[in-house]
Amino acid sequence: MGRGRIRKKQVSSGSESEDEPPKNKRSRPSIQSDEEEDEMVVEASTSAASRKRANKNATANFYRKTCENPSNGITPQSPFSRCGKIMSIRLKNFMCHSNLYIEFGPNINFLVGSNGSGKSAVITALALGLAGSARATSRASSIQKLIKNGETSATIELTLCNTGLRPFKSEIFGPHITVVRHIRQSSSTYDLKDAHKRSVSKKLEEIRRMLLFFGISVENPIFVLNQEASREFLKDLEPASNYKLLMKATQLDLCAISLTQCHEQRERYSYDLDMLKMKKERLKHLCNEEEEKLIIIKNKETIKIRLKEANTMLAWLKVTRIQADLTKMEHTLQIIEKKNTDLSQKTTQKNITQDTFSQQLQKCEVTKQQIQEKYQSQDAKLRASKRIVQDCLYQISSIRAGIKNVERRLKEEQTTFDGCQKHMKNYHADYSEVKRLRELNNATLATLKEKVEESKNLISRLRDEQNDIKNRIPATKEQVESVNNEINNLRLSEQKMQWEIDSLLRNKSNKMSVYGENAMKVAIALQTQYSGSNAHKMPRGPLGMYITVPNPKYRDLIENQLAHCLRSYIVSTDKERISLRALLQKSYSGNIPTIVTSAFTNHVYNVSKYKVQARSPNTTVLMDEIRCDDPVVMNYLIDTIRIETVLVTDSKETAEFLTSNTENVPPNLTRILVPNLGLEYCPSPNYAVYSIQISAARFIQVNVDDRIKQLKAEKNSLAERGARMHPQYVEAKRKLDIDIQEINKKKQLIDAHHSDNAKAMQKILDIENFEYRELPALDVLETHLTSSREKMEKCKQEREHLEEQLRDINERKTNADEEVTSEQSALDAINKKASEVETEAQELQNKMRDLDRHYEENQRRYKQTNELMQSMLKSKKELQDDLEKARIDAQKIGDFIDTNKTEEKIRDKISNYKAKMKHFESMNIISEEVEHKLATLRENLKTQSDNLRHILNIVEKLRIAYHTRAQRFQRSRYHFFTMVQFQFKQALVCRKFEGDLEPNHREKTLNISVYPPSGNKTSNTRSLSGGERSFTTVSLLKGLWSTSDHPFYFLDEYDVFTDEVNRTFITKLLIQEGLDFQNRQYCFLTPQDTKVDANHLITVHKLEAPEH
Repeated sequence: MGRGRIRKKQVSSGSESEDEPPKNKRSRPSIQSDEEEDEMVVEASTSAASRKRANKNATANFYRKTCENPSNGITPQSPFSRCGKIMSIRLKNFMCHSNLYIEFGPNINFLVGSNGSGKSAVITALALGLAGSARATSRASSIQKLIKNGETSATIELTLCNTGLRPFKSEIFGPHITVVRHIRQSSSTYDLKDAHKRSVSKKLEEIRRMLLFFGISVENPIFVLNQEASREFLKDLEPASNYKLLMKATQLDLCAISLTQCHEQRERYSYDLDMLKMKKERLKHLCNEEEEKLIIIKNKETIKIRLKEANTMLAWLKVTRIQADLTKMEHTLQIIEKKNTDLSQKTTQKNITQDTFSQQLQKCEVTKQQIQEKYQSQDAKLRASKRIVQDCLYQISSIRAGIKNVERRLKEEQTTFDGCQKHMKNYHADYSEVKRLRELNNATLATLKEKVEESKNLISRLRDEQNDIKNRIPATKEQVESVNNEINNLRLSEQKMQWEIDSLLRNKSNKMSVYGENAMKVAIALQTQYSGSNAHKMPRGPLGMYITVPNPKYRDLIENQLAHCLRSYIVSTDKERISLRALLQKSYSGNIPTIVTSAFTNHVYNVSKYKVQARSPNTTVLMDEIRCDDPVVMNYLIDTIRIETVLVTDSKETAEFLTSNTENVPPNLTRILVPNLGLEYCPSPNYAVYSIQISAARFIQVNVDDRIKQLKAEKNSLAERGARMHPQYVEAKRKLDIDIQEINKKKQLIDAHHSDNAKAMQKILDIENFEYRELPALDVLETHLTSSREKMEKCKQEREHLEEQLRDINERKTNADEEVTSEQSALDAINKKASEVETEAQELQNKMRDLDRHYEENQRRYKQTNELMQSMLKSKKELQDDLEKARIDAQKIGDFIDTNKTEEKIRDKISNYKAKMKHFESMNIISEEVEHKLATLRENLKTQSDNLRHILNIVEKLRIAYHTRAQRFQRSRYHFFTMVQFQFKQALVCRKFEGDLEPNHREKTLNISVYPPSGNKTSNTRSLSGGERSFTTVSLLKGLWSTSDHPFYFLDEYDVFTDEVNRTFITKLLIQEGLDFQNRQYCFLTPQDTKVDANHLITVHKLEAPEH
């Protein structure tokens, strides 16, 4: 071990826990002087001279003021080269410590001590001494509860380095600052002292100002991680907690809170701004009202003129309205006069009108006869022209049919001629017809052969499928037989159970009947064999007969734990074992029970030294729940099952607490059973959890009637199982029948394809034996050629003759079509004229009928029309008089003014003007007062508008600044998260781990994914072991430390869940962190003894073990 400092602290403290009262220790004085306190610090070093020299140099540097200039590169002589580092701590009557003094090293410190030695009290005192709250330490709800039991006050004294780049009021405090916090039952006070222990300030604000100046935050968990926070952090690693920790560690949470407050303040400013806008609008409205008043004052004559103009417009509007009514009446009179004239003609000139209508009607009849004669003549001409056209069409059709017939014959002859020429030119080489037939037969032959080949392949595939089904049939048959055998076995089991039920009913009074009649026979034989003086040598068995369980709650559990030996026998010698084996083989037809050879004793082993102790009321030892009067059987259970080392509890939490942590495992514990949950726990360091199946007891203290009921229930269960398996047997049998049917179907398909192949082979033979015809002789072809040439010439001449006839007939048809068109036009004109004459005659007839039918009605209407016309003439006279009077009245008021407004609007306007005049007269407004008030309002409005415009500019700038800071916050958050993620991955790589951090800023979660090299990849940190989880936590803290700088870092119980390998690796990782950042101070608290060697950078502090 190199030179260094290992301080062993002698304290007169009790247990560290504040929940329980401290246990009594050896007596020591509770109040000591400062000299005695200094003597309590024992510094163990390799040399006493070196220790004195180190103390002398430290004292000299302690009171020296530091003047560092980074640009000059001057290094301070004091080992504490940074402001804010913890130099020492002294605790008096605080928690479990009566008087504790620790002098910390400037770089890396290890605070080692067993549970209850007061390690966590040191980190709690650190937080409370630097203005922290008791609730934040998770140790007590109030600071008074942290005073040691039996004492009335406590003191925390912290000495901080004030030597470095930015000392806090160095001219006042000197090279270091001491913070003292006195805790009393009623209150607590602070005292801030300089390097000479002189009080400088007692204000909490001054201490907080110093902490802010040094950048110290004891409530940030990454700087001071207490025991409770460490355990919860190692246990949970929840995404929400991870995100909250990272935000708090980087102080981004304060930025987020500030942004939120800025946003809320901006909302309030926006509301105030809206109120200012409303106030401005009210001022504007008041200005408008005063302006209207001023306008009323200045424009009084204008209103009078407008009132006169409105009255004039109203008068002339009346003239215009009467004129319009008069015009409408004159128009109506004209219509009535016209109608009256028409009615007069209809009534006074009836006979003359009838004669006129009769003459006109006779003229129409004469015209109709003339038109009819013209129509008949024209219709005859049209029909003659159409007959000529029809004749031409018939002739054209006949000639075209002849031409088609000639062309068809010409085409046939041309085909014959071309065929003969072709045969003659290629007589020896061209066998087109024979060749076509041969090709057709060859194609058919290839198709048939391909079909035969496909049929053969299909037959082969069907045979393969048939073979597959045949190969599957044995397995199906085996399944059928297996299900059938299982059903038979179930029936046999039911029979055996029925036999056992019958046996129990026969031997209901014998308690051994639950082990069977064979066991009863063996017991009778053994009693006979070992009667008299040899009774003590009689084998013990079945062992279950000697065991009882007083508490029925644990009967099922104990029988399941002892199930393998309840039917066994114990003998004392090999000779007796051979004798007992022969007896058992004689009594049992199948497997015989186990025989154990063990020496017989008269007393039970004394296991008090090796027996596990139950620490809670709901926990018991398995051995205590078993009653056995025979020491041989009891000793066998102790030897084989170790029942004295097994605990039974009803609480899962108790089992986990006693097994998960090595510190909590009771001595001699091998297992813990939780019967109500069916769980078995193995203690640390081989911590494991197994599930156990607990069935109902069959042998230990079982009532024969209960056993009979149990067997009947099991028999019914087997019967139900057999009933459930019967459908499986039916289904398997159905599958077997289906496979057999499939084989028969495949055989039928194979036979059908064989039949098709036979037919195809017959066709192949027929095609191969086909005989082709011979070609005709050459002279026959020449004769056909000459004959075809002559026939072609005749057809061409005949076609030319027919075509010439067709042209002549087409010309005749064209002329006839033109003549039909002209005749049809003339006929249409005649029809149109006849229609007009007919219409005119019809109208005349209608008028004559109307004249007779409406004569009396016309007379009555003529009388009414005369009366109406007289009345309207009178009304017209009155309107003319009213018009003249209205025109005179309007001229008196004023000249004509044209307007498009309605009378209602003009009257409303007149009323408005009159109301304004009346209002003006009643207001008694003074012009000077209105102008003065208007000027004041305008000035206020201008001031309000300027203020509003200025505030709007400020609010806009604040909005821009808020968004700018929000963007910077997001970039900073991304930067910090990326930095932590990078450092986290770098730390994991040290052990070949893989991992990642996945932040979700919307849901405020941080998922941690860790993939150990030896395990399956999983993103669930709950599946990690204790050591892997501790390593993950330290890696995350290392990443967080890289984002925030702090004078000191205190970490409590970082290795609480680790084994030796992980503890060593994590310790090395933390030491390397301290070596990389020597300007920081680190203190790691651990209950495990550390093997770290102290040196000039590493200081190990060992606390004295607590007294019990």
